[in-house]
Amino acid sequence: MESEEQNRAIVKLGLKIRKIREESTDFSQEKLALEADLSENQIRRIEKGQTNPTIKTLLIIAKVLKVDLKDLF
Repeated sequence: MESEEQNRAIVKLGLKIRKIREESTDFSQEKLALEADLSENQIRRIEKGQTNPTIKTLLIIAKVLKVDLKDLF
């Protein structure tokens, strides 16, 4: 079972990804999902903090958004 601290970190991560995506004028959830080869639902769940993405998924998202992995945290 995940701790409350872990849950807060996952939510914070999702909010950061959403903020970066929204600041990139060309990225809707749909476009990010398409370019990252993920489902739009998966992007939505990550941004809402409803799922704990793998490092591999985060690396892909960071690459598509043209940021370093550390920028997602």
